[in-house]
Amino acid sequence: MLPIGLILALLGWSFLVRQPQINRVRISYSPLVALNDDINQLNIECSDQRAGELVIEAGEASRMILPSIEAAPEYLQDLRKTVNRYGWLATFKSYEPVSGPTDEETPITFVPAAGKMIPTRENRKPFPSLLELLTHFTASANRIDLTRLAIGVDEKTGPTVEMNFQIASHRTDEKTAQ
Repeated sequence: MLPIGLILALLGWSFLVRQPQINRVRISYSPLVALNDDINQLNIECSDQRAGELVIEAGEASRMILPSIEAAPEYLQDLRKTVNRYGWLATFKSYEPVSGPTDEETPITFVPAAGKMIPTRENRKPFPSLLELLTHFTASANRIDLTRLAIGVDEKTGPTVEMNFQIASHRTDEKTAQ
């Protein structure tokens, strides 16, 4: 009878004293276990290789954006020289960006610009050269979003191209400067 009494005493101690202690410890560590499960899930969703690829892609995307809004006039001068190489004379003007969200979630803004182009006298094939030029715009090292393109032809002056576009730029306002 003594062995059965000892077994019952051990079972009583286990269920009444030891198990509540184990449950309290388990509950106190449950946030850490949940956090560990979340980390494991993130590791499954994004491998180290994919994370490295994303860093490379982010670097390439960052290089497509002007370093600041103040760099837009210089960029437009370089763009004018490029347009001249394609046989067109151009004038470009940038404007102040329209106000938009300025929080840390949107570190990029778009600088609006307008331009007018006419072919040079040496440009005997203005429309094929214009197509090449527009292809260059889309393959440019900097991101340019063409928002309006108007092509007109006059008997006296020949073809005229007017365009509006936006240039992606890093935001340089007070919040991002800090």
